[in-house]
Amino acid sequence: MSKILTVWGGGHCGKTTFAVSLAFALANRGLLVGLVSSNLIYGELQTFFGQAVPREKGLFAALRGENPNPGELFTSSGENKNLFFLSVPTRYTGLLFEAVTLEKAETLLNNAALMFDVLIVDGSAQLANPVSGVGLWLADTVLTLHRPSVAAWLWQTGVTVFVRELHLAEKQTHILLSPNGSFDEKTYRDMTKLAFAGELPYVRRAAELENAGTPLYLYRDRECRRYRRTLDKLAGTLIGGESS
Repeated sequence: MSKILTVWGGGHCGKTTFAVSLAFALANRGLLVGLVSSNLIYGELQTFFGQAVPREKGLFAALRGENPNPGELFTSSGENKNLFFLSVPTRYTGLLFEAVTLEKAETLLNNAALMFDVLIVDGSAQLANPVSGVGLWLADTVLTLHRPSVAAWLWQTGVTVFVRELHLAEKQTHILLSPNGSFDEKTYRDMTKLAFAGELPYVRRAAELENAGTPLYLYRDRECRRYRRTLDKLAGTLIGGESS
């Protein structure tokens, strides 16, 4: 079973949407799941869950390492008793910003991995992000998302050296997000020459639902049910077992 999963990909490819839904799929299998955001500026996870993260909890408090039990600084998803997330405080100001080092990020993720059955890191397209970088290094599996476009191909080409230096290729699982008709899927496959382990359906209402605090995994229209079935199948591949 993969203990640490890092979700990665270029900008605006659906990483957080995917990470949140995967967290629900794993939690539904009876696993205690922790979801960590690498966003150091904006707490986007609380938008998905319709929650607020107080200043005394959240990512920066956990990175300081003052609490020997970082699990207490996670926030409950509110929808599943097995799912908790770690993000920057909802009322955040740049004046609160502290230097986030690789050492602090490594300590946090290693400690958090001890508290949960599965830890998911919602990675960043920016290679200099310390939480994302450490998440990629520590991950048992790196789930790399692709939304077909020239920009996605350029990002994939641009991280080639980074992937080689961190020895990520052998633990990467590439997943294709169905395009909305703006780019030909076959063309993207030919451009990247990658083997995709799965394909996620396109959900037209994704932004509308997420901005209203409704994760796609929980919504029951036809498109979201297809998305959920795909995530459940992937969860089974990653850890095995039946969903509840």
